[in-house]
Amino acid sequence: MLSGSRETLILLGLAGAAAGLYAWGASGRAERDRLEAWAQQLCLAAGGEFTGTKPKGKAKPDGCTALVASLAAYKRESQSATAAALARAADRTQAKAAADRALASAQATRRTANVQAMEKADETIAPDDRVGGDWFDRLNDLAGLRPAPD
Repeated sequence: MLSGSRETLILLGLAGAAAGLYAWGASGRAERDRLEAWAQQLCLAAGGEFTGTKPKGKAKPDGCTALVASLAAYKRESQSATAAALARAADRTQAKAAADRALASAQATRRTANVQAMEKADETIAPDDRVGGDWFDRLNDLAGLRPAPD
């Protein structure tokens, strides 16, 4: 049964292979068309014009390709500059915070010393409740006032 219809089977096999190749080519053309439509949209969004596909021998960058490349380079450079600016701002913030902590510590130490000095000055008040210049100096120190110029 197969010996008489060998030519028919070969013909059917070739027809199936041809149909498969045609379907494969159709999907390739559809993919190419989708990519070309995407490229046109990309170029329009970038502000250029897509000139279409060129044969491999004549392929050279068109205006759209150069424009998209320059936009990508600009994005990379601006992100790098932004990251550097943010890093500098974080460093400045940390330096200011460290300076603020040091100042707060120094002020707390000075306040504690002034309170202790004022308590000592209070202990030396005479029984008639009269105070002298040293007591007022300690009070001014406690209030954060500067001494009078000489």
